[in-house]
Amino acid sequence: MEALDYITLTPQETSKLLAAGSGDAALVYLYIKATGDTRLVHASEHLSLQAQALGWAETLLKQLGLLDATAESPRFDKASAPSYTGEAVAAFAAQDSSFSLLQGEISRRLARPLTSEELKTLLAIRDYLKLPPEVVNMAVTFCIQKNDYYNRTHGKDRTITMRSIEQEAYQWANKGITTLERASDYIGKRLKNMSPEGQVKRLLHLDHPLVESERTYIHAWLDWGFDPDTIASAYEKTVLSKGSLNWRYMNGILQNWHEKGLHRVDQIQSEKKPAAPREHGFTPGESELQAIAAMKRRHAAKKEE
Repeated sequence: MEALDYITLTPQETSKLLAAGSGDAALVYLYIKATGDTRLVHASEHLSLQAQALGWAETLLKQLGLLDATAESPRFDKASAPSYTGEAVAAFAAQDSSFSLLQGEISRRLARPLTSEELKTLLAIRDYLKLPPEVVNMAVTFCIQKNDYYNRTHGKDRTITMRSIEQEAYQWANKGITTLERASDYIGKRLKNMSPEGQVKRLLHLDHPLVESERTYIHAWLDWGFDPDTIASAYEKTVLSKGSLNWRYMNGILQNWHEKGLHRVDQIQSEKKPAAPREHGFTPGESELQAIAAMKRRHAAKKEE
């Protein structure tokens, strides 16, 4: 865990912790303030507390209103970051050779030299967020992977920017992703969720590991050419009809669309448009239209009488 220069507690926070009289709660709260890990995902790795004691401390902090307050306020905020100058960038690079190496690596991956403002952003990532160079490199890798995925799925040619790298770095710092191990675990989970299978799983509200039969259905639908949004449309129809997810029924809907050559939501919506309304179940011809017009004239004449 990256060491902090200081941790700030407001008078209100201090008063609540002292009044609670719980050393465990105070320890957990200091951990949260130091790491931003408000869900205590990694707390057991750093605190010598049993699971039961950790749970009691978390409950007490919630009762004191401290845990929610911490969750609402990220530890790192761009508006609170120091204002760096070009001289500060040069001074940091002079005392930290890894900064110059990181600058060159990012410049290479962006395929252009970094501007002076981008160098200030990079300094904030290293000095304010305290992200190690190797973790910053992994964040850049993930940004590139996300950008490539976006371009493939949307048919775009968007390029990676320092702005997107900065946004990702702030997210990582506030999630406590400061080591290669955590970065690797985070990237693996995010890339899995970004895959078509992961997207369909989320759209179907499945929060368990897929069993083989479920994976077979999903991959069959993807192989047929359906995108996740169209599969979600079939899911909605299934739930409306069956009250919950029914794999066989949903497969029947998608198979029917596939046989009709309908693989996108717009195609399905166009195919569902009702035909033009017909009077009395038939389309009147010229003679029928003339007869209807004559009847309307006679009806109007009677009203005038």
